[in-house]
Amino acid sequence: MNKIIFLILIVGCSTYAQEIRREHYPNGKLKSEGFFENGLKSGLYKEYYDNGQIWKEWFFENGKEEGVSTWYFEDGTKSMEWNYKNGMLQGLSKWFYETGELWAEPNYENDIQEGFNKTYYKTGELLAIWNYENGKLNGISKIFFENGKVEVERNYVDDKLEGISKVYYDFGIVALEANYKNDQLDGTSYFYYPDGSIKVEDTYEKGQIVKRVRYDIGGKFDKIEESFTEFYDEGTMKAQLYFREGKLHGNIIYYYPSGSLRANLIYENGILEGPCKYYYDGGILAETAFYINGKKNGLSIKYSTDGIKTSEDNYNDDLLEGNSKTFYKSGELYSERVFRNGKLEGSVISYYKSGRLLAEENYKEGLREGISR
Repeated sequence: MNKIIFLILIVGCSTYAQEIRREHYPNGKLKSEGFFENGLKSGLYKEYYDNGQIWKEWFFENGKEEGVSTWYFEDGTKSMEWNYKNGMLQGLSKWFYETGELWAEPNYENDIQEGFNKTYYKTGELLAIWNYENGKLNGISKIFFENGKVEVERNYVDDKLEGISKVYYDFGIVALEANYKNDQLDGTSYFYYPDGSIKVEDTYEKGQIVKRVRYDIGGKFDKIEESFTEFYDEGTMKAQLYFREGKLHGNIIYYYPSGSLRANLIYENGILEGPCKYYYDGGILAETAFYINGKKNGLSIKYSTDGIKTSEDNYNDDLLEGNSKTFYKSGELYSERVFRNGKLEGSVISYYKSGRLLAEENYKEGLREGISR
């Protein structure tokens, strides 16, 4: 009799601990459903699109993903297969095109991409192979033409391009050879004609092109270029650059992706020199400054996005020096200050918009002292 009572209690407790939970969209359609034990997901768990089509199928043990999880496109075609062990991605997963063909096979160890990850053309031919170490690209990765020949070959160190990268014509000849350092073009890059002769020789320093030598189809020297136009990825102009002996020289102009002027600068032998202007996106002047040997010197004026002057500062070798003024957004004088070697010195006086005294404080070597009023 005692054994029977004990079994009844066991069954009763188990029934109470396990339940099916369902969640619905505002339109009444089922959003998710699955078994829970002691408040944790256990067994099959499903999620749905708001049209009723299955989206995800998971398996859980003690609240953690376990085994194969399958995801679907909204039309019911399989989109992904993930493999889990104790809540973490383990082993080979599969991603699919919307038309059903295998697209990618990423490999995971303890939830982190590891080893060779492959992608495929819809035809089944290898598209690319990427090598991961501890979740980051490392070593040689390759992209292939559909005919099986290598299209791009890159070397990575901790997700950054490093060393030689190559781009090939679809018949196997190198089209581009570039050198990277810390994810930036650095050193000499070569563009080749289809016959393998050099077309263009570029020299880069920390991602910035400083020299271009062109060759004719026969491989003979054509000309040297030291003025360049840079573009954003979307095609809009980024900068107009001029060089002399590999260094920025002359009037250098930068643009926002929108196409509006960003900065108008003067360089001499790679160093800012003379009057320079900076702009907000939209073309409104943001700041005027004067440089000597790459450092701010003399008067610098800043403006609001409405074109109203907000400050007048004087500099000496990049440090604030002498009289400084700030202004209300409506243009009235707000404060007058004096700097010595970049630190406040003497009286700092602020005003109401009417011009009446608002406050006065005293500073010495950047620290407030004495009585304020």
